[in-house]
Amino acid sequence: MGAPSSGAYLAKHLLLQASDDTGQWWWAVVIEAGGVFTAAYLVLVLANALTHANEPVGLRGQLPRIQEAAALALALCSLFLGLFPWGEYLSMPGSAAPDPFTLKAFSTAVWTILAGGVLAIFLARWKLPLERLPWVGGFFLWASPIRRVALALAKIFERVDGITGQWPVAGICLLALAAVFGIVLWAG
Repeated sequence: MGAPSSGAYLAKHLLLQASDDTGQWWWAVVIEAGGVFTAAYLVLVLANALTHANEPVGLRGQLPRIQEAAALALALCSLFLGLFPWGEYLSMPGSAAPDPFTLKAFSTAVWTILAGGVLAIFLARWKLPLERLPWVGGFFLWASPIRRVALALAKIFERVDGITGQWPVAGICLLALAAVFGIVLWAG
């Protein structure tokens, strides 16, 4: 999601800076929306992981240590990429490398996580209707039409994703996208 002190933060900063420098503001919207959707997904995963299970959880099998080490190495590399001072080694015209330890970087990360949390609450499938919760029921009663529309759109996206996730359809979609991008580049 591009939170500070990760490698994705540097990449997100460079992409946002490029969209700002070229005046293409819509790319900034797409990049920030991607961060919000990633935060929502992570909030849902963490909420499910931290809730009490109805039945005992058992391990499916033991992972080899090499697979655990690979995941740990990738996480440490991502953290290292965010902490390393890349400004000395990257040619970034017009500005210095981003500092992940500023108040602006922190507020951007908090905004992204909060927006993702709200999105996760709206899109999650809860056992009880959210309107019945005593401390936030009034808000969700007001927002329930929005939530129903969001859930309907989510079902449509899931269905489309299920169709396009099949190899033949995915290949055709990829070729169609490549053709559209080629035509746009040729025309522009």
